[in-house]
Formats: sequence, structure tokens, C-alpha cells
Amino acid sequence: MVHYAYINDISGSYRYIAVFASRAVADEWWRAVSTSANTKYSDSVRRVAPQFFTHDGTKANAAASITDAQVASSFCGKVFFIHQPSGCGLSIIPNLDFVDHVSGNSFFIRSRVSLNEYWYCPGSSTGNVTPNSKVYVSRTERSRFRVRLFSEREDTTGTIMIGSDEIVITLTSTNLSIRVSRSSHLIVSKNPELGLKFSDLVNGFGVVTPLLDNERHGENVKELFKMDDGEEWELA
Repeated sequence: MVHYAYINDISGSYRYIAVFASRAVADEWWRAVSTSANTKYSDSVRRVAPQFFTHDGTKANAAASITDAQVASSFCGKVFFIHQPSGCGLSIIPNLDFVDHVSGNSFFIRSRVSLNEYWYCPGSSTGNVTPNSKVYVSRTERSRFRVRLFSEREDTTGTIMIGSDEIVITLTSTNLSIRVSRSSHLIVSKNPELGLKFSDLVNGFGVVTPLLDNERHGENVKELFKMDDGEEWELA
């Protein structure tokens, strides 16, 4: 889905409407700009909200970022900018209601296809979870997880996560993190899974079959696996 954002010049004399190919592209563009070797851009452009940026055009113009090889030239063809002088009426962009992918925040994780299906680890509501417990997909229960960069430091807390980032997914109620068992089941462990990418939430996990009755979880719960061609999940 196309993603829209305002980019306002701090002088108030003009603004841009940025049209990104997708929300993921918008977040990746922001990473490129904010970490650019050309520090004029990281000093100029600010991300106030997912759909609102500011820049100081006297230092660096956000729209010019895609023409600068040191900044975001790889995004040429994935975003364009519509210039609007301050005197013209404000074009209202679609308001996209979603959770921001901020490293270190806590989230529920749910299916993008079936919005009532959430990741669930039994006992997590009270913190009564033991290592190697399985993580399921449930229609009636849900667990809250903290998602952060694997290499997160104090100065990277609050970073907007993108697909190529290695991440750690941890239960908020106890210091146990997502890990993949030898049978590819998702379990929780004191040691997080190495090499887990934020992009794995796109199609790196899936359910196979409902649990059998003798599992005592009922038909509303399914087992969750790591797989190459899984389902789409989102943070909520």
C-alpha cells in the first residue's frame, strides 16, 4: 500500500507531500537519511511521526536525498515529492492508522489476514513461563512481546526497525525470548534466536494444523513454526 507523509520546511514557506511505494520503503528511506554519511541530512531532517517530517531546507532538502549517492539515491523510483508553497491549500493525505515500529517498544503480534489471531505463550500473563515453552497462535488469548534490535545500545533505543535488522522478540512478563526448536516450533528461551530478521514477520512464521484435543488448548489455538514461506504478521 502506498504510504504518504508531510515534510514541512521549518521556515514555514513550503512543504512536500512524500509518496512512498510502501510503509516499509518510507522507514527504509528514513534510516538511509538519518544515518547518512552526509551529515547535513541527519542534521536537517526530523521524523516527528510516521506521516510527518520536518527539514531545514537551508541545510539539506529532503527531496534532494534521492539524488545524492551518499544519502538515498537507491530510493529513486520508490518515492516522489510534491512541492506545495505555503500559500496553496493543504492537501489532505490519507490517515494511516498503524503501530510505529520503534525498537524497544512492546507489541502484540497478530495475523494480517485473520486479525483475531495473536501470538500466545501460556502463563505469560502472570510471568509463570518456563524455558522451552511453546508459542502458539490463539483466537482467544494473546501475549505481549518486546521487539528490539539485536545489537541495541542506549544510543539506538527508539530506532525505527526495518526489514534487514536483526531483532530479538522477548516476553514482557519474563526475560525469555523467541527461539526456534529443532522441530521448527517457536519456543521461549533464555538465549534469543540468532539471525532473526524483522522481515521474518512478513512471511517467516506460519501455522500448520490445529492442536489435537489431547494438547488441552482447544481448536482456537494453533502451533506456530519458523518456515521459509509462512504467513504475514504485524505488530499491534
